[in-house]
Amino acid sequence: ECQKDSKIKVPYNDWAAVQCQTSVNWSKGSWFWNHFSGGLSHQIEHHLFPSICHTNYVYIQDVVEETCREFGVPYQNEKNLWTAYSKMILHLKIMGNNQDSKKEN
Repeated sequence: ECQKDSKIKVPYNDWAAVQCQTSVNWSKGSWFWNHFSGGLSHQIEHHLFPSICHTNYVYIQDVVEETCREFGVPYQNEKNLWTAYSKMILHLKIMGNNQDSKKEN
């Protein structure tokens, strides 16, 4: 199950929950960054609704985030692109180091 404090439980392997768990937004709600990045700043909305034009992501973002909260699904957002990028690089480094240590054992 996703989050314990939610009244409604959603399995971790639910399609929509997986889209939210494996995507990260940055500068959510920013019309500028959404337009400038071609919608890349709203990855969660893109993965949930791939046929919607990216110019509409800023309008559905609040609804998606509230729905995630309601169903106990993590909604990941970083303050800006640089934070999201640096966390991704750190995650890849950690995952790469974990693989190296498994090979040595």
